[in-house]
Amino acid sequence: MKSVYEASSGLDGHMILNLLEQRSIKGRIEGEYLQGGIGELQAMGFVRVMVEEEDYDQARQIISAWEAIQPPVAESTQETRTAGDTQLFFAGFILGAALMYWLMKLSAA
Repeated sequence: MKSVYEASSGLDGHMILNLLEQRSIKGRIEGEYLQGGIGELQAMGFVRVMVEEEDYDQARQIISAWEAIQPPVAESTQETRTAGDTQLFFAGFILGAALMYWLMKLSAA
């Protein structure tokens, strides 16, 4: 058997395997249970979709066609989200401090 796709997770691997099985290409997933070892193992590259060597070229064509129709991943989304999370944190911190000040003044009076 030959590795035709390296998935980021077991879910991605099963999705690709299902895509191949719809086209009558049999295969298997290797390494999906190693995800529990993250921290002790490398973080990526251990979940692989394996197919028979005679099906490799056809499987690569199917996967390439599938990858071509996927929408691009927005890299700036993570940066925007992080900035928004920071602003939300500081707003909550200030609101919490004001609430504690108000409660302390109430209890002192």
